[in-house]
Amino acid sequence: MNPLVLQMVNHKLNTIKKDELIQLAKQYNFKVTETQAKKIITILRSETIDVTNMTQRERILAKIKQQVDANTEKQMNAMLKQYDHYL
Repeated sequence: MNPLVLQMVNHKLNTIKKDELIQLAKQYNFKVTETQAKKIITILRSETIDVTNMTQRERILAKIKQQVDANTEKQMNAMLKQYDHYL
């Protein structure tokens, strides 16, 4: 991935707001409630995100599964997998 694009994606994930996350979920045809979005953002803020770190991605998705729900984790994972070919 282009280093500039990578930096922009990481920055967005590290600074995303609740309303932006809800809108992004709509773009990918799944629903995230305000409560779920708050929990997901709390999880994202627990560490500095690096989208190229697959171990970190697995850890974050596991936290989403545990603290939010399994369906949301699957949807988030499917959304992220669409970009794997850029990594």
